[in-house]
Amino acid sequence: MRRRYTPWLILAVLVTTLANHPVDGRELKFGFTPFLSQGDMRIEFEPLMNYLSDSIGQKVVLYVARDYADLRTQMEAGAVDIGSFSPFAYVDAVRGGKIRIIAQSLMDGSATYRGVIVARKDSGLKSLADLRGKRFAFVDPESASGYVYPRAMLIEKGVVPETAFKKIVFAGNPDKVIAAVLEGGADAGAVYENAPTVAKSKGMPTENLVTLATTDPIPHDAVAVRTGLDEALAKKIQAALVDLDKSEAGRRVIADSKPKKLNGYMLAEDSLYDVVRRTAKIAGM
Repeated sequence: MRRRYTPWLILAVLVTTLANHPVDGRELKFGFTPFLSQGDMRIEFEPLMNYLSDSIGQKVVLYVARDYADLRTQMEAGAVDIGSFSPFAYVDAVRGGKIRIIAQSLMDGSATYRGVIVARKDSGLKSLADLRGKRFAFVDPESASGYVYPRAMLIEKGVVPETAFKKIVFAGNPDKVIAAVLEGGADAGAVYENAPTVAKSKGMPTENLVTLATTDPIPHDAVAVRTGLDEALAKKIQAALVDLDKSEAGRRVIADSKPKKLNGYMLAEDSLYDVVRRTAKIAGM
């Protein structure tokens, strides 16, 4: 009797295993635009990767994009399966028809955030008009808070960056923008509103900064999947993200999120980012 039922027992175990782990066993890559250093990005998001791996029954690994455009390139090539895009990077990427939105990030108790323009307190700069003839640091041409929204705000005030600034620098991430301003490499710069707090936690003397202006609200990052991803798998990923705050494991991820202050995710549609498209139009993009 033992010999007769052993093959059926083995088959039952195999079926259960395959139900929880897809046949191909391929790792899924979840990409993020680089708003922190590589090391800090891994500290911030590895807990989320572990949570997703357990939730969907398939290994999810972190991919930190080289820059904002790289995430789009990797997803369009099928090398990255899920991507967390900054707002304008998403608006730009979705034009290619190779990604689709499944969720939006909730950060620091809100669905929106703002960009700020900062300068040194001892610079003598008091307003956006004072920036004429100065050196200015942006984050990246694909950054909403670090380029698109501040650019639109400047243009509406009659300060067109290409003609008003003595020099324009794209530093790559907010920490580098703040460092450029503090160290004299730029007279002013654009970052997301919480960037000075994050920089201060790393020992940067951000108490020496002053905020010259604040942008309109910006929707937080869009989470998208590549269009070729299995629909059932995409729905599992979406459900796991939206349910992040509903389990003990998910709440630990939220508790561990320090720089980003992640609160969770909500369902989202493409139309949520129409406000970003309108702002980009003002910015001439």
